[in-house]
Parts: sequence; C-alpha cells; structure tokens
Amino acid sequence: MTVTARMRPNSLKACRNQAFGTVSGFLPRIPGFQPRMMLTVLLLSLAPLAQEPAPQRALHVLDRVTVYSGQALVERTFSWAATEPGPVELLLGPFPLEALSDSFQAKAEDGSARFMDLEVRNQVGQPADSAARSELAARLAALQEQRRALDSDQAAIQAGSRLVQSLLEAVAAGSAGPPGEVGMEITIGNLYDFVRQRSRELDVEKAAYEKSVRELDQQIADLQNKLGQIERGDLVRYQEVKLNLFFERAGEARLRLSYLVRNAWWAPTYDVRVATDLTGVTVGLLAEVRQKTGEDWENAQILLSTSTPSIGLDPPKVPLRVVEMPRPRSFGAPSARAAELGYADDDARKEAEASADGFMPAPEVAVQDFGITTQFVLPQRKTVRGNGEPHRFILREVPLEVRAERYVVPSRSDKAFLRAEVKLSGDAPLLSGPAKVFLGPDYLGQATFPTLRPGDSTTINLGIDPNVTVTYETIVDERDEPGWLASTVQVTRVYRAALKLSAAAPGPVEVLVEESIPLSRNEEIEVSATQLQPAPLNDADSKLLQREKGIYRWRLPMAPGASANVRWGYVLEFDEAVEPWLHEE
Repeated sequence: MTVTARMRPNSLKACRNQAFGTVSGFLPRIPGFQPRMMLTVLLLSLAPLAQEPAPQRALHVLDRVTVYSGQALVERTFSWAATEPGPVELLLGPFPLEALSDSFQAKAEDGSARFMDLEVRNQVGQPADSAARSELAARLAALQEQRRALDSDQAAIQAGSRLVQSLLEAVAAGSAGPPGEVGMEITIGNLYDFVRQRSRELDVEKAAYEKSVRELDQQIADLQNKLGQIERGDLVRYQEVKLNLFFERAGEARLRLSYLVRNAWWAPTYDVRVATDLTGVTVGLLAEVRQKTGEDWENAQILLSTSTPSIGLDPPKVPLRVVEMPRPRSFGAPSARAAELGYADDDARKEAEASADGFMPAPEVAVQDFGITTQFVLPQRKTVRGNGEPHRFILREVPLEVRAERYVVPSRSDKAFLRAEVKLSGDAPLLSGPAKVFLGPDYLGQATFPTLRPGDSTTINLGIDPNVTVTYETIVDERDEPGWLASTVQVTRVYRAALKLSAAAPGPVEVLVEESIPLSRNEEIEVSATQLQPAPLNDADSKLLQREKGIYRWRLPMAPGASANVRWGYVLEFDEAVEPWLHEE
C-alpha cells in the first residue's frame, strides 16, 4: 500500500512545521523528548550516502633508469588533463614487487597540478589488459618473422658449404671446372685461395647465425611465457600506487614518478688493444648491465652511476679500546677463548668490534676513494630485458700513455716477457674491472684493471717476446772453510745472464732484468752483494726493493742483433758451528 501526502505550496516554514507535527504524532510521549532532534537524526539516516569516486587509471611511460651496483632508480612520466580545479585521484601500475615501497616519489614537472600524497598498495591479480596483450602478441609475431628469416640464412650457408665441397670433389675427380662453370681453368693455388676465403666467410656467417638464433629463441620464449600467463589468467602479485593531486586550475599537467628496485647491476669492463709495434694502447670502457627486477626497461635512457647507495652514508664510529689483564676464571669453568683474553687475531678482533656496533666494512671500496660520483649517460635509448642476461654498452675510449719493455727474471725463466706500463692521462678515474687484452688482432687473454686516477699507472702483461733469448748460468760457487785461527765460513756465488735481441726484431727494445740476493734474518749470518755488473738502478723505488726484498734491477736498451750480459752475486759469512738454510718465499 502506498501513502501519498498532498501538501499545498506553503512557505518553507509552514512545510517544516507540518513535517514536525506529522512525525511528532507517531513518537512516544516521553518527558523531555525533543521531536526536532529526532527528526534531524531520521533525515540524516535516510539521506543517500556520498560515494567516494574511484581513482582513475593513468598511463605512464618509462623515461629514465639510473643503474647502481645492486639497485636502480626507475623514473616514469605521465600526463593528466583536469576539466576543472580540484582534487584528482589517479591509479598507476602495475609495478614489480622488487620495487621498494618506501622509495616511491612523485613530482609535478609542468602544469597547475600539485602533488599531495601517495599510497602504495600490494595487489594480487592479473594486471595486464587487452592493450598489453595486443602489444605482447605483436612483438611475438615480429620476433617469429625474424626467426623465419634466419632459417633462410641457414639455407644459404648450407648451400655455400655444398658449393665448396663440390669444388673440392671436382678437382679430385680431374674435372676441368666446377659444375655450371665448364671451361673455367682451376689450379690448386686459386682453388686453395677460394676455399680458404669462402670457408672463413662461412664460419663468420655461421657464428653470427647461431648467436642470432640463441638471442631470438630466448626472447621468443620470454614473450610466450608472459603471453601464456595472461591467457591462462594466472594470478600474480604486484604493486599499485594511488596518487592524490590537486589542480589549482583546469588544464594538463606532466608528472614524474620514481622508485628504487632491487636486483639491478652494472660493472665496468675493458677492451685493451695494444699496437703491434707497442707504440700505443687504446682502451675501450664498456659497461655490462644486468637486471632481474621483474620488469623490462624498454626504450629507456640509461644512466650508469658510480655511487654506492647500498654501502650507506654514515661513517663507522671510533671504538673504545681497552687493555686489561685477563680475569681469572673460577675452578671448573670452561676455558676462556683467545678472543675473550684479547689474543684474537687482528682481523677477527676488528670484525667482532664492527659487528657489535652494527657496522661491517664494505667488501668493495673501489668507488669510495674518489670522493665524488660519476654518471655515464648512454647516448641513445636502450632496451634491457629483465631476464638477467648481460648487455654490453660502449661508454668511451680512455687515453693511456704507454711504455713498453721486456721483463726478464733469468734464474726463473729463459723467456723475456713483453709488458707495457700504461699511465692514465685523462681527466676522469677508471674503476677496477676485468679487461680483455689484444695485441694487434690477436687476443692474448684477460687481465684486471685496478682503480686508476689521472696520473696513476699499471702494468699490462702481453706474453712472451720470441725475439729475446736469455741464457742463465752460475759462474762462481765457492766455499772457503775457516783456518786454524778463524771460525768464519765464507760462501761466494756469482751468476750471469746473457741476453740477445734477434736481428729480425722490428726495432730497438728496453729490457728490465730483476734478480734477488738473499736477505739475512739472523744476526749470525751476514750477506753482502758482489760483482754487480753493470751497476743496478739506484732510484728511490729500486733502493726500497733492495732494502726490503733484496731485489736488484737493471734496465738495458738493446738494438736488433745486440747482446748484453748482467752479472750479480753474493757472499755469505757465518760461523762454522751453524749451517744456513737458503729457501724462497
């Protein structure tokens, strides 16, 4: 049954009084009860509740990624147009779980919008929409088309291999020419040249084909896996950001959202190319970037920073060190450890002190010594997939001054080792990292570059120089026993190294010879150098080596076809009651 109340168009006051009178007729007669208050509560309860508008989803674009060691700072941009002034709630995502939830930041770059606050939410579901599905499908189709094109390349390579094989069989059978080229005279010489050249080309083509196949197959597998998750409706965990903005006036605003992610790394590597005549060294600085952050960095500006945020900013605290007598232990108590008595080794003691204060020294300190950070900005936008595969990017070429020499230790080897002392002459430091060393077109092996500041130098070993021959021999080995009135034994040993540079050597060289004379660690044994010919180097570094390690050095310039001799020896004096033990460390 429906009850309709008919009212004359009275004044607002009359309507209100009539409503109060009607309602008050149904209310109980309670002393002190106020009908007006009850009516207010009733009207509020019947009023429709205000619904909070749902946040609107904003599309964002990856703009820039700054890679550190272990982390990366990801920056995304988006735009939003407001039709009227006031608050706006936006929803952005999805973002990977590797993103640190407390690192999300937003700022307005252009327009009248002001950033108010944001909230990071963890979600479980399927974040990909139809647009993302279509994009993945298009990328997969393009990669599969490239894969089919590679199959055509494989057929061409196989056809070339069959042609080379048929040429060899034709000559072996005595034919005048290869199939299809009757009348062409073939000799062993030009056939050999053709086969060698074509075989080399086929090897290069095959290697490039196999590399491309591996890369494409990996990318296709990754896309198929992502597309399969979408089609199956697999639930995944991800993060979303609810962003609160306030537009002071209607219009469009451009904003930037940034966050840190784990599992991203970069490390410097080097390609060192030494000229065959050792007149110059070219060092290419490359960056190897890897990331498993849960998202792909597509078409992003990549910056590589030497900063180490994982190490932290706070310096260690100076510990309070106390020396005291060990406390006596009670009878029957377990034995005190050496560390408790203050006898622990230095490394263990430092580690214990550091752990007690919540600080552990960083295992890598190559960048800390610089005092400032350096960023390398790649010149073009790059794509780095989140599959952990390494991506190598060329950063720059580093100028190095080079001083080539042949290094000889006659008592240990009859070979002369080619090495180059290189000095950093640029204006920026080099980080430590592995280096692939080439002498001309030949790959020699891998070395390690230390941290170099401008003006620092290091030595690069380049293998054996066959143009230098070394002959080592003992020319004096005598022992003088003490006489009737003496008790001192004297042992004299003298050695000689003969060096010769081949007349076919491309030019003059410099040879550095190093040899050691025993050091005495006992006052009863005296050691003195003898017959040092020619005179060894006498600079400060050489004197330090002589004093601390007993190493003597000679630097000999040699022209092609020239010879040089180096002589050195020592005299041992000790009491006949002792017998020295000569050993190497």
